[in-house]
Amino acid sequence: MKNCKLCRYSKVCNDLPGICVLLQYVAVGLLVTALGYLFITQELLS
Repeated sequence: MKNCKLCRYSKVCNDLPGICVLLQYVAVGLLVTALGYLFITQELLS
């Protein structure tokens, strides 16, 4: 994979082709987890 258009880290993506898509899923997962955690803690505290 010479061109990785999904992410800006083309050097890393050229070395590890799957890391581009994986990083996107990890970022979304972390965001959902953080929002869920904040929601749950706010519900429990109130």
